Amino acid sequence: MLNNFLEWARNNNWNIETASEKIALPAAITERYTIPDKWYDLISRIKICENQTATKWFLTPNDYLPNEGGFQWNEFELQSLEYSDNNDDIISFWDKHIPIIMSVDGGYSYYAINTENGNIESGYEPMYEETTVIADDFGTFIEKTISGEIVL
Repeated sequence: MLNNFLEWARNNNWNIETASEKIALPAAITERYTIPDKWYDLISRIKICENQTATKWFLTPNDYLPNEGGFQWNEFELQSLEYSDNNDDIISFWDKHIPIIMSVDGGYSYYAINTENGNIESGYEPMYEETTVIADDFGTFIEKTISGEIVL
């Protein structure tokens, strides 16, 4: 899957930098989420994967580290918590959805893995927690992306 994905990224003019060895996810992520193997196998070998304008990007292990003053991996959760009257529902949602792709291209949006069932879901501002299922699993999501069925 990695080689096909790398070929897709390069053919679609994405900036991509690979790692020579697997990069571990921070403990805060592995403690909060059940990590799907196919997803981790792909992103653990990638340092950077973003479109030419850096307005869409796959979150890689280093993106899940704290980032002083920058866009956080959980930015949309933080925004929801800031404006919600029911933080328990927001936290419960995000405890089951790990963001894997972020976009600030024409509005804020994301793709996430629902760690309860493996579905890939998309969400948009302002109601980030109202999602649409895009694929049944990460492997299918990547296949649909490579085939052009999902346009990133």
